[in-house]
Amino acid sequence: MERRFTNEGINLASFTDALVDFFVAKNFEVILGETEKGFQILAYDSPQVKLNGHVSVRIEGEKNDFKVDFKLSNDSNKRSWFPSYFLTTMLGGGYFLVKKFKSDEAFLKLEKEFWIYLYSIISDLKYSAKE
Repeated sequence: MERRFTNEGINLASFTDALVDFFVAKNFEVILGETEKGFQILAYDSPQVKLNGHVSVRIEGEKNDFKVDFKLSNDSNKRSWFPSYFLTTMLGGGYFLVKKFKSDEAFLKLEKEFWIYLYSIISDLKYSAKE
């Protein structure tokens, strides 16, 4: 999911560091990188939050006009799961289907918590960027 923020005056480096803290608190392995347009966070392998893939967060823009993109990245997102659903249930492999649904549920819960945390960080850092 992507959201755009305007007229916030946020120091994006401090904002990104605060978002990294969110993932560290949930025991994710975190990689932080700088891109041409902003920052990217990759979070993976949390024993607390079982996901089928890794979380990618992109922060792009300027202090008064930026966007945040939050998504789960994995290879299974690129192909349809219907054939595998049909085959696994016919062959008694419902375990993998349940694992996928649990991962989806954990991701939705994580996403909800992430956006709540993000809005609290924005209110704390509002107008923190130096002119």
